[in-house]
Amino acid sequence: MSRHSKSRRDAKKKKAKKSRNRLKSNNNIAKKPISSGPVMTMMENPLSGITDEQRKELISELGKNGKDKVVEIFESLNDVLRQYDPITLISILSGYGLTVGAGEGGVQSKELSGGLNQAHVELFQALALQIPENELGALPVTPDIVQNVWEKLTEISYAFKCSRMNVELLESSNIEMAINQIQELIRSHTQMVRNWGFHSQVVGISKEIYSHFDGLIQNKFGFSATNAIDFFKVLTDHIEGNLSERFNILSDLKSTKKPYDMLVKYHELIGQGKEEADRFSKNIDINNISQKNLFFMLLSHFDLGMSDYYFVDSDELSTQLDLDKDIVDNVLNHFSYRFGDLGGEKKEFFFLENPVWKRPIISSSSGYYCVLPQLFFSFVLNTLDEIVEGIDKNSLHNRRADYLESKIEEIVKKRFPESQVVSGLKWRLGEAQYETDLIAFIDSHAIIIEAKSQKISRPALRGAPDRIKRHLEQILIEPGIQSSRLEQRLNELRVQDAPDDPLLTKIPVDIHSINKVLRVSVSLEDFATLQTNLRLFNDAGWIPNDFAPCPSMNLADFETLFDFLEHPVQIIHYLLRRTELEGKYKFMGDELDYMGLYITTLLNVGNMVSDDKAEIIISGMSEPLDKYYMSKDQGILIDKPQPKVSPLFKKIFRKLEERSNPRWTEIGCILNRFPPDDQSNLTRYIKDLSRLVNRNWQVDGHKNIAVYRPPESSEYALAVVLFKEKNRDRRYEFIDHASALGLEPEHVRYCLIIAINIDKDDLPYHYIALAENRDAE
Repeated sequence: MSRHSKSRRDAKKKKAKKSRNRLKSNNNIAKKPISSGPVMTMMENPLSGITDEQRKELISELGKNGKDKVVEIFESLNDVLRQYDPITLISILSGYGLTVGAGEGGVQSKELSGGLNQAHVELFQALALQIPENELGALPVTPDIVQNVWEKLTEISYAFKCSRMNVELLESSNIEMAINQIQELIRSHTQMVRNWGFHSQVVGISKEIYSHFDGLIQNKFGFSATNAIDFFKVLTDHIEGNLSERFNILSDLKSTKKPYDMLVKYHELIGQGKEEADRFSKNIDINNISQKNLFFMLLSHFDLGMSDYYFVDSDELSTQLDLDKDIVDNVLNHFSYRFGDLGGEKKEFFFLENPVWKRPIISSSSGYYCVLPQLFFSFVLNTLDEIVEGIDKNSLHNRRADYLESKIEEIVKKRFPESQVVSGLKWRLGEAQYETDLIAFIDSHAIIIEAKSQKISRPALRGAPDRIKRHLEQILIEPGIQSSRLEQRLNELRVQDAPDDPLLTKIPVDIHSINKVLRVSVSLEDFATLQTNLRLFNDAGWIPNDFAPCPSMNLADFETLFDFLEHPVQIIHYLLRRTELEGKYKFMGDELDYMGLYITTLLNVGNMVSDDKAEIIISGMSEPLDKYYMSKDQGILIDKPQPKVSPLFKKIFRKLEERSNPRWTEIGCILNRFPPDDQSNLTRYIKDLSRLVNRNWQVDGHKNIAVYRPPESSEYALAVVLFKEKNRDRRYEFIDHASALGLEPEHVRYCLIIAINIDKDDLPYHYIALAENRDAE
């Protein structure tokens, strides 16, 4: 049959027709949309199906078993410390349990799979420091001992939590149960959580605060605050360098393929030669051992020298710090304990008040060791506060307050250089005079910022309810009431004709240019993340009925928020959405988790949560931010995580920022109200619609409008109008029609209208405006 025969051509046509029909059929199949946001899973209470008596019996048993287990494990760990070398054992636990890898892809997740974390090693170090040095063990540490201690430490933390379970709580009132829940959350945080900021932030903030007292501290202690901070910073870097070198040595050893060659290389590594390697090979029958088993055998021997990586060489540090050795020795003496120093302490108190938090260095007959140099920074505010308070307590209070306000202003002005910031704003309402810490004016937004530098007391962090309530009032409620009062006054002045009000002369903008007032409270210290979960306090009866909550975060998180978001308008939108969500849903997580949730959802959670009484656990959402900033601190640059925003919306943001027309931030905030998936779907629809407009623009009534009608949880619609250069004279007619369509649903109050001339690609939009339905409730 010829290549060009009619029958062959007919066969090809028939095959092509089948293919077209198949494609058309597939296109008609409804495909389930795939969301790029987090997946919310409803979890039922595992105890909901048991009787009250069974619940009492279970709690009683858990509480008793927890108490017994704590006592049992303490005794077991004490026995281990009296048999085996404690410094080597603590070093191995830290070296394997608390280090993470880092490479070109960034620092690995901070959540390690083994279950051991810093709090466990702190506890074990405190237990070791209870025993006089001459009573400590000296046996070499073997892998089975390490594994046993590792398991005991993770087990005792859980047992301690269970030991506080009390069956009497089931008979208590709802208020008492709510208070108990708050206490337990704070205790769990105090027991296990250490980071209140990223490392570079902690170092920077602490140095900026306490260098103010360098002279006073130097005169009394023989070292300054800056000396102590630099000491632990350099020591942390030095130990990390040691451990990296160890990893490289072991990687090279492990890559040796032949067991005998590996054995020789290892003996050279530890300062021995081929003769010793040959002798050892005969003892282990080198010909019948695998490369893998030999490596782990050698590794267990190499681990016996782990403490060398944590040894503190004062001469070397003196050179690195360019400090007199006397100053280095003074730091070592002040921040160390000798074995036996904690003998009089109650070990059950170590969970919530561990002395090594303030003195992380071990002083022994063989020298100084610091297995946890980062521990100094976990508690640096409390540690240095205590030092300064013994010299000049009043100056410390003033310094903390002044620093916090100036630092907030610095952060705001760095991100919004065109903003106008007023600090220490004094204003009157009737006979009463008030003072607002800071207020920033950015376009049509006024952001009231209350700065609270009060200390969080140790009793509060141990769960003392009176102290918790007092700090709640000082750090969260009073600032919220104060900022709400000014917000109300500004909103009143916007609509009143009161040109003589003295407040108007103290703000640098026309009151009528302000269309939205936002509030945020910033604390110097972290209050066990409770500032991000205010709704927890409602059931305790500690929140006033008329209290209007606002976002509250510590200084480090405030700085992170202003640093990581690429578009400044998204910072405003974040604060706006946090305000709207505050008190509406019960979230469980910290401020960085909120930021992580913002990356994936722009905090559009209304459609993901059907029950506003449910607890929404967002812990772990901060992982992309954690990885970025931890990597940056290690000198590793990876892509900064950013919210999922469609290319079209990004272009609109940039043009809005570039033009900075009045109320541009409001329009930007409205654009961010549309979830990332909806942005992508809308962008695709606009592309399809553009092709239709190009074909049909001359047809009267042609389709040229895309309307996004939001779910019931939102009152903002979006309408996009497409037109061509040849019918641009009708664009306002199209815009009016789009406005009516967008405002049609009863729950919609605002419609953002964007008009685009599809014949011009010079701008992402050629008209933008906000329409409002004033009749909507």
